Amino acid sequence: MAVLKGKYLIASGPVIIQDRKLLVNKDNKDNFYKIPGGSIEEGINDLEKACHKKVHEEINGKIEIIKPLHPRVLWQNPQTGEKMTIILTSYLARLTNPKEIKPMGSTTEIKWLDLDKINEWKHAVSPYTQFLIEKGDIK
Repeated sequence: MAVLKGKYLIASGPVIIQDRKLLVNKDNKDNFYKIPGGSIEEGINDLEKACHKKVHEEINGKIEIIKPLHPRVLWQNPQTGEKMTIILTSYLARLTNPKEIKPMGSTTEIKWLDLDKINEWKHAVSPYTQFLIEKGDIK
């Protein structure tokens, strides 16, 4: 059995789909859209609570979690190529305060992507969002 060594990162966030549109955001770290969420701090043991916290911090969102989606493990940082363990988790969720969302913290933009044009925005979204599309979690 392998033991995690070295650097690691655990992230949690919601996949919010309403009216055949996917809610995504962009920040000042990446040049692509991604689902809201991010790395959780040490000491947080509940990934669902982390998901609620991250969506609130990034877009002032409040959500109701529906179900967990496919997690993904990466063995290197896709931006830097640094060897590390990254565990990405997400939940299908419903946004309960759509009129109150706004960019917060490092978030620079919020956008609703039309799911009927999903093939047109493949390269504009994060690799993890692409993974969730391939797994059928975003359709």
